[in-house]
Amino acid sequence: MNIKNLEKKLTELNEPNYRLDQILEAIFQDNIFDFNNINNIPRHLKDKLETEPIINFKIIKIIKTKDLNTYKALIELNDKNIIESVLIKNKNGYTACISSQCGCSLNCAFCATGQNGFIRNLTSEEITDQILFWKKYISENNIQKKLTNIVYMGMGEPFLNYENFVESIENFTNKNIFNFSDRSISVSTSFANQEKMKKFFSKFPQINLAISLHFTDNEKRSQYMPINNKYNLNDIKDFINYYLEKYNKKIFLEYIMIKNINDSKNDADNLIHFVKSIEKNYLIHINIIKYNNTYKNFNSSNYNNIIKFENYLKNNKINTTLRKSFGAEITAACGQLAGKINNNIK
Repeated sequence: MNIKNLEKKLTELNEPNYRLDQILEAIFQDNIFDFNNINNIPRHLKDKLETEPIINFKIIKIIKTKDLNTYKALIELNDKNIIESVLIKNKNGYTACISSQCGCSLNCAFCATGQNGFIRNLTSEEITDQILFWKKYISENNIQKKLTNIVYMGMGEPFLNYENFVESIENFTNKNIFNFSDRSISVSTSFANQEKMKKFFSKFPQINLAISLHFTDNEKRSQYMPINNKYNLNDIKDFINYYLEKYNKKIFLEYIMIKNINDSKNDADNLIHFVKSIEKNYLIHINIIKYNNTYKNFNSSNYNNIIKFENYLKNNKINTTLRKSFGAEITAACGQLAGKINNNIK
């Protein structure tokens, strides 16, 4: 929903200032998605607002897993481009995994989004409307638990769409709009803009940070993640030291397990060395993630090897969790969002 446009229209209609607050509360807090159902605004205003879109994109399809733990929305934007957004069950409610760009320019070899290239940045409205849609979907489908968390882990790199990304965070954390706490929001990045990251966390220090690391050898990381040619592992380590010293807050490092590429004992030793070379490394937490198949000829490490890798890290005093993967059966898991009607992922 474009709040600025709504505010402008209310001004043009000479409506009192409190009308905006009434409408925002009805939509964002009370989950009312039809102006006609907002009881505390007059009939003449409802008629004037009837053509104003609350959610400014079209849902092509909703795909669900059999256990109903994961839902994927295929979304058509006004310019006919397509993005995907995912709703994932957590222990307290649901987490929405949202996109910040249509496509991605980083070209990570193992990621379906990156392999499809970059189309454009999403507007802040297109980012926040994903959450508005999921709130509407939960409400209309009588899903018992509510949306509790937001993760920027869908399509795109948020720090390469900085202004719109920040504006969306401001709306999510605004008490008069979405009213999410900063700590309920997580941002995942491949470390694409160190300067913007420092700027962002100086403004939102309580937002959770996850860095897509995946490799602890510069040559290998550059081969599969070209952004490493701009910001390498030394840059990442310097930033982590800066972040931990300034905010004293846990940081997550994501590590996708790809068979015969980054799953050897030597890879584990490199990861241990990387973590232990960081000051305050007790605040580092490794999230091990099973690789989810995409278009390329990569395969996930076998389960026994993943467990062996995890235990080896733990035995070396590295805080580690094997993250449960959701949504692979509907190509909604980590790295699988392609923004295509037919993904054809193997």
